[in-house]
Amino acid sequence: MPIKPKPHLWLLAIGFPLIALTVFLVPFQVLQPGKAQHQDILLVTLELKRWAPLLAALSAIASLTLSRRIRRWPAYLATVLTFAAGTLSFINQFEMMFAPIDQATFANSSDANLDDDDMLLAIKLGGESRAYPVRTLAYHHLINDTAGNVPILATY
Repeated sequence: MPIKPKPHLWLLAIGFPLIALTVFLVPFQVLQPGKAQHQDILLVTLELKRWAPLLAALSAIASLTLSRRIRRWPAYLATVLTFAAGTLSFINQFEMMFAPIDQATFANSSDANLDDDDMLLAIKLGGESRAYPVRTLAYHHLINDTAGNVPILATY
């Protein structure tokens, strides 16, 4: 027979899917390709990503246990949502974000939008010069380009 759950149990039932969804979504909000990021925030995000599968699994187990105690369809729905969000935490969204650049665009050095501390990977080949911001390479990993009519692949 279903018990009449107390309000705090419903808060827990709602909280577990939110935890599982949060550990998946936070890295998407924090990591912004092409923009400088604070080292401490990046380290916290990477640590969260490392622990995300465990946090999601614990949330799913706790949600399942709680829904079996409450025995109401919203609690079961919360468990399904927790499992769905928890499954997403196993996806390596960083790999999805690191798409190679196949059509590089360039600006004159005087027009380039660079920070003072930006590092560049530069090449001069066949009378042509190219410079790739390391920040961009760190996100995309690969830039297909040509310099002096020679195909090149810039990577970092």
